[in-house]
Amino acid sequence: MSRKLHLALMLIGLVISVIAVNMIAANWLSRVRIDATEAGLYRLSDGTLETLDEIGEPVRWTFYYSRRAAADYPAIRAYGARVRELLQSYEAAANGRIRLVEIDPEAFSEDEDAAIEAGLTPAPIGEGQRLFFGLVAEDSVDRRLAIAYFAPEREALLEYELTAMLGNLVRTETPVLAILTGLPLAEDAPARLNSRIVQQLEASYTIEWVDRSFVELPDADAMLIVHPPRLSDAQLYAIDQFAMRGGRIVAALDPMAHVALRPGPDGLPPVNARRSSDLGALTQTWGAVFDPDVTVMDRELALPVQVNEGGRVRVRSYPLWFAPGPEQFSQTDLAMAGFSRGINLGSPGMVTLEERAGVRAEALVTTSADAARYPAEQAASNPGPDALAEAWPEESGRYVLAARISGVLPSAFPNGPPEGAERIFDVAEHLPQANGPTDAVVIADADWLDDSFFLTRDAQFGDSVVADNMSFALNLVDMALGNRSLVGLRAAPSSARPMTRVDDLRERAEARYVEEQAALQAGIDEAQERLAALEDPSATAEAADLAPEERLDEVNRLRDNIASAEQRLREVERDFRRDIDALDNALRLWTLWLPPLLILLFGLGLTGWRRWRARP
Repeated sequence: MSRKLHLALMLIGLVISVIAVNMIAANWLSRVRIDATEAGLYRLSDGTLETLDEIGEPVRWTFYYSRRAAADYPAIRAYGARVRELLQSYEAAANGRIRLVEIDPEAFSEDEDAAIEAGLTPAPIGEGQRLFFGLVAEDSVDRRLAIAYFAPEREALLEYELTAMLGNLVRTETPVLAILTGLPLAEDAPARLNSRIVQQLEASYTIEWVDRSFVELPDADAMLIVHPPRLSDAQLYAIDQFAMRGGRIVAALDPMAHVALRPGPDGLPPVNARRSSDLGALTQTWGAVFDPDVTVMDRELALPVQVNEGGRVRVRSYPLWFAPGPEQFSQTDLAMAGFSRGINLGSPGMVTLEERAGVRAEALVTTSADAARYPAEQAASNPGPDALAEAWPEESGRYVLAARISGVLPSAFPNGPPEGAERIFDVAEHLPQANGPTDAVVIADADWLDDSFFLTRDAQFGDSVVADNMSFALNLVDMALGNRSLVGLRAAPSSARPMTRVDDLRERAEARYVEEQAALQAGIDEAQERLAALEDPSATAEAADLAPEERLDEVNRLRDNIASAEQRLREVERDFRRDIDALDNALRLWTLWLPPLLILLFGLGLTGWRRWRARP
């Protein structure tokens, strides 16, 4: 057989082998996935797998993605690939119960009309074009849910939102949320407080308002407790057993509730208004100790407030009112993912976490490291910024403001109903601990739920959101009312893999010039002030004492100094850009040109070596 024929047959056999391998993989290995990413970006969590197992009827996922429009936006294109691959992981793990279809809707087409009708929100990208990037889920009876737009900044919530959508599609009934509060938030409450958060909850869920004098709790999936009234042991026992039976609780307690003491139309606080609130021994038994007699203040995160000092209104930082931001949020809990702003708090308390067998306590929100305790009784007297500064201790610290307790929670009433409540509750149904893993969230403040803490109102422009208080509340309630398997989900890491070494090199290059740049700019500013003084002799006595010739010489010298400093400043900026360009060129050489060049040289060397070996 000739060498040419042998080579041709080898190539034909290689092509046939590649086609055969692809056909085998498509038919028998299409559901096999190997996630080799460092953070397991495509590895579905146990909670997601549990939700997939609950799917009875097939679900259709329609992924609307304007792939051609996204081609000009690298960040969207990369995130689009991330979303697509995760959706394919869901489809593979569902074993045929999810059918994924991707559509690239063209302008003015039926696909575009269907996407808009399903609730998707396209992003305008100029020239009249729109970019669709969302998902529509439908079950066999045409119930439909949608993710309007996959925002890249919410990547940490991607798996949670997809799994929650599936759970809501499988679930046929609207979740029920019980709300217990000592504030006038209910529909029939006298002098009801308008609450944007309550309005949003009423639009999304079935709300059961719990009367202050309740004996039994309604049948609900979760319970929101906001600055509760004074509760009897029997009422605390009812809440305790609600948690033991798997009911999730979100409790906003407060050592100094400003919203509770807000004067009504008559100029007086509401009747029976309480400055502080707690849940007795419940939270302490679960490992989240709340002291209603202690508030916390934070100098670093203090909010600006108007203060009347000697008849003059000034804006001062007020440490009792402060705004923890993303740096103070949990990096693993989904409820804290995706925030770009802080959460405004008013004289909050603190939660001390203690170990309990079978229970995990995790801080959701903390203060900065520059925080201190302050007696709630003194905070009630509205101390000024100076009084708070004088009371500041020698050492500051970091305190927990909100925490999640999860696991098999112990009962605060291990021996059964409290004395005198046996006739109300069936002793045989008492649970000394939770009947399965559940969770509760404790927040040491209730003021943050009030509209005034996160909304600013303008007669011309309407309401503006200035903090993420409402998003925080809705996230907590959504998770509490979601499928039990959602409790195990955590915020996913970003798929972005920044070139950290390159960023370090850039920062070092910039640092070399920042100091010199600042010194030059300071010299220019000082020379300009001196020049202005010399040009106006009446401004300073020193300038007035100089003779006209001396003043002229000094003016010319200063102008020359300013011109040379500005020239040097331009040279510094030019040198900085030149160094950055040199760094970019070096990176291109090492990452784009050098590898293929080495491969080429290796191939040429190998060819030359083989020819040399083949010579007689």
